[in-house]
Amino acid sequence: MSKRWPTSLERAQREVLPLHLALYHAAREYPGGTKAVAAVHGINATTLQHKLSPTHEHHRANIDDLEAVLAATRDPRILDSLGEIAGGCLWVCPVDRRHASRDDDQRDVLETLASLHERLGEMITSVRTSIEDGVVDEREQAELRLRARRLMETVLVLEHSACHVGEGEACHG
Repeated sequence: MSKRWPTSLERAQREVLPLHLALYHAAREYPGGTKAVAAVHGINATTLQHKLSPTHEHHRANIDDLEAVLAATRDPRILDSLGEIAGGCLWVCPVDRRHASRDDDQRDVLETLASLHERLGEMITSVRTSIEDGVVDEREQAELRLRARRLMETVLVLEHSACHVGEGEACHG
């Protein structure tokens, strides 16, 4: 890993962000930006922009703003941030299974297994690279936490997918 401190945009892709930055990036990257999020929920766009801006110290997002941004964007970085606040909780967004066939279910399990192996390989490589110099700095720790979170989420998706293979089979747990 490079020792150069990443930009805000790089951090948004590689780390679990603090909640205020996750909300900012989610709204900013939503098609139409923060103004579109505000329009979807009928709130003042300028006020929302000020509340989400990391440079406006006097304005902070509230729970209604959190709900508006999350409902519009469904950005996983927001849920990751909330999970970190709650002590490392993980989340999984279930797939709509109503129209899936048995073959689709089996393909989903195989694709999830492939993804799991890929993420595990990335995690091992990342850990090896981080410890090569004998020091794991704050940025490397943040990147490792995000990789570990994605790996564990993939395991939960695998469990969810495997439980839904076959019609009428129940998954207990």
